[in-house]
Amino acid sequence: MSSEQSDSAEGPKHGPSGMSIMAADVFRLLVDLAAHGAALVPAGVVFVWLWQTGRTPLQVAAFPAAFIGLVVGFWTAVLVLRLLFLRRIRPGAYDLRRPEAIPWILADSLMRLIQRSPLHGYIDDFGPVRYVFYRLLGARIDSTFFFGWDAKVLDPWLLEVGRDVIIGSFAVISGHSVEGQTVVLEPVKIGDGATIGVRSIILPGVEVGEGAIVGAGALVAKGTKVPPGEVWAGVPARRIGSTGD
Repeated sequence: MSSEQSDSAEGPKHGPSGMSIMAADVFRLLVDLAAHGAALVPAGVVFVWLWQTGRTPLQVAAFPAAFIGLVVGFWTAVLVLRLLFLRRIRPGAYDLRRPEAIPWILADSLMRLIQRSPLHGYIDDFGPVRYVFYRLLGARIDSTFFFGWDAKVLDPWLLEVGRDVIIGSFAVISGHSVEGQTVVLEPVKIGDGATIGVRSIILPGVEVGEGAIVGAGALVAKGTKVPPGEVWAGVPARRIGSTGD
């Protein structure tokens, strides 16, 4: 979300925010670069070590061994994210200029790294791997949910999903919004049997009731409660019917 979204008719409540937002962006970039380097270290070390032996069989083995090293680095990033940062992230509003926002900034940076990894496609394609991945990142999900191609969960530690839920391809579920110099974190809850349509966007604090349907391309505004069994669509999303119609 852009900083303009937080400006009311009275103007922003804070003074010029360019430097503080820029500082936060630079900090995120440095964390992102450091995390990328750390994730690639195991693959690089294994590849160089095997290649420098000069033995053809070991040099051939360097490529699959490097891939295994990449896998190790990927899951190490996941575990670091869980162990160091997730326990310190709580719903609420946090000033990006203050230290209490650092756990979310670090967690968000590592999540971006994970989503850009070439291994992330395997998470989308294989249900058991996807289930373990999101559970490790704090999501309260059931193993029966269906996750469409390239759907994104930006804050899995703030997500609760019931049984037999369908999340359509390219949907985005976010537990955070940036409003001026403040990041707001709110959980997202999706009830049993609900459907989140293709390319829909679910914002922080949204609750989708049991059996409800969010139509393709819908934007469900922050804090919206979609009652059980209703069908919502549009931008912003509004009730257009019920599943019993």
